[in-house]
Amino acid sequence: MIFSCSTKENPINYVYSEKIDLALNKLIINKKKWIESNITSYSMNIQFSCFCLAYDPYFVVIEENSLSSVSGNEEWGYEGRPMTINDLFDVIEDKIIEDPFFYEITYNTEYGYPEYSYFDMVEMIADEEIGYILTNFKRL
Repeated sequence: MIFSCSTKENPINYVYSEKIDLALNKLIINKKKWIESNITSYSMNIQFSCFCLAYDPYFVVIEENSLSSVSGNEEWGYEGRPMTINDLFDVIEDKIIEDPFFYEITYNTEYGYPEYSYFDMVEMIADEEIGYILTNFKRL
């Protein structure tokens, strides 16, 4: 069976599994909590980890839901990486729908944003893992 479910404007079709459905429901609940908190300006550290590299955290400032400044890891850049909480919710949703071999997501209990997420997409491939870690979140 193919289902359509998404927290984005355009629904994404996926093959139903209980694992995906539960993860998407949890994501929707937490994204709703995040949206209802009405936080549009904030700062935080965001760190990306993968099999090959562990980046130092980036320090980002978001103003009115737009990236205002980024510092850290200048040699690596940040293009193509989710640098806002809204972008990270979208990336996590896409990863869940891809039905990863293993994943772990921890949401902030007060505001609902993803504090930690890790995805191992394929059991027998060693270089496609990705993790996202948010720390030092502060409302502005």
